[in-house]
Amino acid sequence: MKLEGSLPLTHIISEPITLDYLDNSSKLREFFPAHFTQGKLRKFKIDRERLVKYLRDYNEKMNAPSRVMENIDALLDEDTYVVVSGQQPGIFGGSLYTIYKALSAIIISNRLSGGGRRFIPLFWNASEDHDLSEVEHIYLMDKNRPCRIHYSIKGGSRSASEVKLESREMEKFFQRIEEVTLQSEFKDKILKDLKLLARQSENLGDFFSRLLLFFLGKEGLVLIEPRILRPLMIPLFEKMIQDPLRSTELINQMAARLKKRGYSPRIHKMSHLCNFFLKRKRVTYNGKFFIGERSFSSQDLLKWLEENPFDFSANVVTRSITQDYTLPTYAYVAGPSEIAYFAQLGKIYHEFGIEMPLLYPRFGATILENKVAKIIKKYHLKTLDLRSPTSLIKKLLKKELKPLFGSARGDISKALLALRQAASQVDKTLGDPFEASQKKIFREIDSLEKRAVRSLEKQNSLMRSQIHKAAENLFPLGDLQERKINPLEYLIKFGYDFLEVIQGEFSSSSYGEHRIITPPG
Repeated sequence: MKLEGSLPLTHIISEPITLDYLDNSSKLREFFPAHFTQGKLRKFKIDRERLVKYLRDYNEKMNAPSRVMENIDALLDEDTYVVVSGQQPGIFGGSLYTIYKALSAIIISNRLSGGGRRFIPLFWNASEDHDLSEVEHIYLMDKNRPCRIHYSIKGGSRSASEVKLESREMEKFFQRIEEVTLQSEFKDKILKDLKLLARQSENLGDFFSRLLLFFLGKEGLVLIEPRILRPLMIPLFEKMIQDPLRSTELINQMAARLKKRGYSPRIHKMSHLCNFFLKRKRVTYNGKFFIGERSFSSQDLLKWLEENPFDFSANVVTRSITQDYTLPTYAYVAGPSEIAYFAQLGKIYHEFGIEMPLLYPRFGATILENKVAKIIKKYHLKTLDLRSPTSLIKKLLKKELKPLFGSARGDISKALLALRQAASQVDKTLGDPFEASQKKIFREIDSLEKRAVRSLEKQNSLMRSQIHKAAENLFPLGDLQERKINPLEYLIKFGYDFLEVIQGEFSSSSYGEHRIITPPG
């Protein structure tokens, strides 16, 4: 049998806004200024010289290769733009989709470049995020089951850029990786490389940037953390202080309009909430600004901004505004949930005098190893069948019993029909009780079939084991593989060539396509 080449988006994306956006539905025209298929250069005013300096300083510190530095210098040209993607930094790069987002930015930049215009891939390392529970662990497969490997972060709520890498914890982390992963010809070299990167890194955000540059820097991927560009964002925070609740009002207006169109908005904000943080603490406004119990005037915060701009940071509403105010963004490469968030941001862009960039859907993938492909072929399955392994096993066993019980039902139906005809000739009133008896007989057959399925399931332990192992490889913990498993799982098995295989597959994919990829070997 021929294996599928991709998964249908309707089976992997549950967000109606995203699905309708990808279809360029007229229902969403008022929420997105343009569709990525149309192509539209946005207008912006940025200080390219200052931007290039900040990018150069940061990427040099991260030991970026020469191609990255060449791309940064190209941004001095007015006809050079960036294709941005981004993600909060996970330990060891987080889940596979982080790599997929970065590769998407690279491929889209390559496709768009030409005709006198150049497009540069840039990854926005959202290191100010302080939801550390999402980034302090990875999943690798241990005996065909997802295994959670945890990096212990001590202390209270902090941003990823404030989490120092501790050598003792990192040693424990590497030791656990070595225990869980299979031995391969690539393993020692890859772990040695990553240990060196960890030793060079000061904190979690730093380590994340170094990893992406190490993996994809040769493709020209530029990295930046938003705090590095904070001086360029000062006018934005001034506006947030001067009109503190305007963006909250607009986000809730757009939420109401989406509801009228039958959608469920992704962002909900309390009316007194400001859309920036101070030292990563929530700010509210009620005539005065409040951080916890402390109150401040507008002048207090404007002075604070002037003296310590690095204390200010954006939240989910204003993050993309800070990005597109400081960068010559042509397009943002978004995941399915992110596209739904952007549906509420159009008016906020307009309020800040910024045009929203085009939104391109990222590429996605499920890695289908040969051991799993054999099971799919053996049982004549489709990849998505493995998303519900328990139901699948029952379906397969029922299919095995179908000829037997189907034949029995047919024979019994014929016999009962003959009996009914004979009984009706004796007494016409016997028809109704006969029909009730017939239903009871078939209920007993159904019950017997279910018992036979359960009995077969117990006996057929090999099939049950193979199906569950295959399902865990493709849909670990019931989720898409790309949302759970760390890239190390496949880098150790297939080497750095794994990244080239994924890039090659994505290069021939449609925007937003989710490919099923079988690595060589």
